Formats: sequence, C-alpha cells, structure tokens
Amino acid sequence: MDGNIAIVESFMRLIYCVEKRNGEWKISDMSAINEADTIAPEIPGVDLHIDVKLAKSLRTSYRYLAYTRIKAGGKIGQDGIGSDKPETVKPVYDRANAWIK
Repeated sequence: MDGNIAIVESFMRLIYCVEKRNGEWKISDMSAINEADTIAPEIPGVDLHIDVKLAKSLRTSYRYLAYTRIKAGGKIGQDGIGSDKPETVKPVYDRANAWIK
C-alpha cells in the first residue's frame, strides 16, 4: 500500500461437507461465506492512504480484500458470497442441508 505493508484480516464462515471414503473421513466440499475484514498498517501509525471513496464503494463483507487487490492492479467481483447479501448465503446453506439429508 503505497510502499507500506498492510495487514488484512478476513473473517469468514467455512461450511464443510465430509464423507467417509475407503474408511477415511475426507472433506468433499467447502464453501466460504465472507463476514467482514479489517486492514491495518504493519507499523502502527503509518498512513496507508486509503481511498475512502473507493473503500466505501466495496462490499462490507470483503471490502479490504477487494480494496488491496484493486490497488495491486487486479479485479474482484462484487457478486461473492457474503453476509451483507443474504441472498448469496442462502444457497450455500440450502446445498449443505440437502447434502445432510
């Protein structure tokens, strides 16, 4: 971030499906639901020069993951699974509940 190291923490729920195969339990599926994230300078007090307008335009469930990717020249969609858009979360739980049954 403008020559400074930023620490990004991402908080998400991971939904696992496991199956017993050949006598061993294995993960057969995993989905991530973004909850929130934070950003901080590696050295307290350093200004990361956050573009507030850009940051506010991004989804709250993965704002700084998206922000740092954009600032690094990449792209990130705004259609990911996140708690700020319950309609993206429901299919994950529906699929997991159907799998359990």
